[in-house]
Amino acid sequence: MRFRRPQLPRFGSHRSEWAIGRNIPEWAHNHDQTGGAVKSIVVEAHPLVRAGATHVLQALPAISQVVSVEPGEALFENLAAHADAELALIGLPLPGIDDIPALTRLLRQPHPRHIAVLGESDSPAHVRAVMQLNISAYLLKSYAGKLIAAALELVLAGGRYVPASIVLARPDSPFGITRAGNDDCAMLGLTQRQYEILVLLSRGHPVKTISRMLGISEATTKAHINALYRRLEVRSRTEAIFVATQRGAMLMSHPRLVEPPIHPEPSRLVHAG
Repeated sequence: MRFRRPQLPRFGSHRSEWAIGRNIPEWAHNHDQTGGAVKSIVVEAHPLVRAGATHVLQALPAISQVVSVEPGEALFENLAAHADAELALIGLPLPGIDDIPALTRLLRQPHPRHIAVLGESDSPAHVRAVMQLNISAYLLKSYAGKLIAAALELVLAGGRYVPASIVLARPDSPFGITRAGNDDCAMLGLTQRQYEILVLLSRGHPVKTISRMLGISEATTKAHINALYRRLEVRSRTEAIFVATQRGAMLMSHPRLVEPPIHPEPSRLVHAG
């Protein structure tokens, strides 16, 4: 079957592409299927979105099996039947169930080890409430297939995906971004300056750029980096980001920049190694 160029409806502020005909999300048609060793679960009420998410998961090299589970009152009983699954992609909202309590209950279980959310809302308040549960990723249903696939591969590698609505949120917004940074500092045992540098490291900036953005010398920046490495007991940028996120740090603080980045990143993929 051939699909014509998709229409472009919008969800929130994000572009969503849907294939005309069967109306399956366009990202469901951009991947070749391969074999793997990880069992995954898709929980999504809308059958077409569920089909698209299943197709993307089946295309990931690490995935060996994808099981679809209907959301509803029997959700947890159905999930219990697949206790060997390592990854769950949960579509929000869950019909007839409160999202936050349901995710909290699911996260208390030893499996699935990785839980990613496929949501409709990009409201910072909603995304932050979900991310604070320490889920592995919050993805929007309007995202392109390549981004969804890359984020899920990151999750399977032990990383975490934080969406742009949180990364680029204003520091004076009513959603507690600055407070989150302070909480991260206390949890990690870092000074405010060390944490700001860690946030910028997580966004891929080199030392020279960080120094210019913060208005400090490269020698001072390197001294802060060495200090935060010692505090986190790591030896590299990648290890520092991984340890911080594994401890629950959101790495969302808005650093006090002297010079803003020329091209602010829309989102951050933190790789485990």
